[in-house]
Amino acid sequence: MFSFEPHPIGKRLVIINRLVGFFFLLLASTWVALVNGQPLFNIDTTAYVRGADFAVAYFLGPKFATSWTQERTLQGVEQRQQHEVHGVKNGGEVSLNSPFDKSVMAGRSIYYGALLYLGHISGHFWLVVFTQAAVFLYLSHTLMIKCLRLSFVSFVCVTAITLVATPLSFFISVLMPDVFAGFLILSVVILIEFWDSLKSRDKVILSFIILYSALTHTSHLLLLIWMVSIFAIISFLVGRNAKSDRPVRNSLAVLLALSLVGIFGELAFSYGVRYTIGVDPIRPPFLMAHMIEDGPGYSFLQENCAKKAYTVCKYIDRLPVSGGEFLWSASPTNGVFRVADLPTRRALSLEQTSFAIDVFQFDPVGVIASATRDFFRQFFTITLDSFFLNKEALTGFAAGLPTSYFNAMTRSRIAMRDWLLQILATFYFSTYVMSLLALLLISVSLYSTRSKRKLHILSLPEWGPMVTVVALAIVSNAAICGILSGPASRYHTRVSWIPLFILGLIAAKYWEARNCKVESETRLQG
Repeated sequence: MFSFEPHPIGKRLVIINRLVGFFFLLLASTWVALVNGQPLFNIDTTAYVRGADFAVAYFLGPKFATSWTQERTLQGVEQRQQHEVHGVKNGGEVSLNSPFDKSVMAGRSIYYGALLYLGHISGHFWLVVFTQAAVFLYLSHTLMIKCLRLSFVSFVCVTAITLVATPLSFFISVLMPDVFAGFLILSVVILIEFWDSLKSRDKVILSFIILYSALTHTSHLLLLIWMVSIFAIISFLVGRNAKSDRPVRNSLAVLLALSLVGIFGELAFSYGVRYTIGVDPIRPPFLMAHMIEDGPGYSFLQENCAKKAYTVCKYIDRLPVSGGEFLWSASPTNGVFRVADLPTRRALSLEQTSFAIDVFQFDPVGVIASATRDFFRQFFTITLDSFFLNKEALTGFAAGLPTSYFNAMTRSRIAMRDWLLQILATFYFSTYVMSLLALLLISVSLYSTRSKRKLHILSLPEWGPMVTVVALAIVSNAAICGILSGPASRYHTRVSWIPLFILGLIAAKYWEARNCKVESETRLQG
């Protein structure tokens, strides 16, 4: 009897080839960090690391101290007793994150900080970079090979092109949670559209990625809640028969549960801070600062400070200023939140919701107009400005980084070359816009009778919903970040790789289906 089973040597070659492919893609995913000489730092990175480092050293003792551990943490209770509840006795400025002064800022995820802490103790944060790269490769492999049934060659080609032609590697290489916004979107898309195609193991892994992504940044949690809400509404309006509705209900139930756990995770952090230092963390008044910068908030204060006893009215003589100056400036003439004492910071934080409601009632047209403008600014703000290390940034890092990391930073091959970042940013913006236009053209073409005949080989029931969910997610990201916090380069650049990635999937599916059709016709003719 003849056996048509693949030869063991052939199987080994296939496995070796795939391992080589994965290794190549892993290096390609981290090319920015590898070329730069170390992972990229953001000005907020230190807050993430020190939050986790403080928790470890505070609860487990000074024997677990690292180069990130501050002297005040080592001194523990003795140092705490030398400070008043509302700040330093001698009138010194209380930093934004100073647990012994009862000042902890909300929004710096302890969950992402834990990953950075592990990255530090395992070796100069490389574990973080390669973990983020591995998550992307897993999502890419799952979507392309397990869900869309594309070949391994297509997987390698589409993934490599995405890593070269988009800023994805920058966000994989930076020690910030921004890359998890894209991971969240991709994971939700896979879970919604391919529930029945996934094994139980993949469902568990995807659920963990979604949950961790939501816990790494407040904007990610808001994005998840918003996407789940839209998905639930659409599913209810469209309606399906009982059989086809089952996977939709299952995926929706999982996503709702993950959203609730994400909210619980935020509350758990607040409870942990309250248990440790006796007060809740303070959330910076992003929305208040942004509405004042846009104009309606400042106009409202000018006309109503005499009637409304808002805390921010004490600083009316410093306004208007940009949102960044309002929140982070240490200048006594421009800064508000950072230079305020702790009771004032807490008051500014607590009253920003009522402030936003009053401003909207005062000038709804102005608020809607500025929000619309901010959304479009955010949607088309694709730059690498946040990665550039100018002299001011280096000065800040010199005071906040351990010496070994700062010395390596001064030798950065990418982060200190502004001209290179500008060229790459222009290229990435071009690929982002062209990918959006191409996806829009394909979507329109699918409704054209003539184009339908040409593109019928793409006729998978998942394409329409998949592209729709991705589009809604990208739009929602720009709206949440641009309107609530204000347009910032990293907020939307972090997901700007997704349109080209989806376009690559469509192109690969079209190419493989077309080749399969040609081969079938050739065999029939033969």
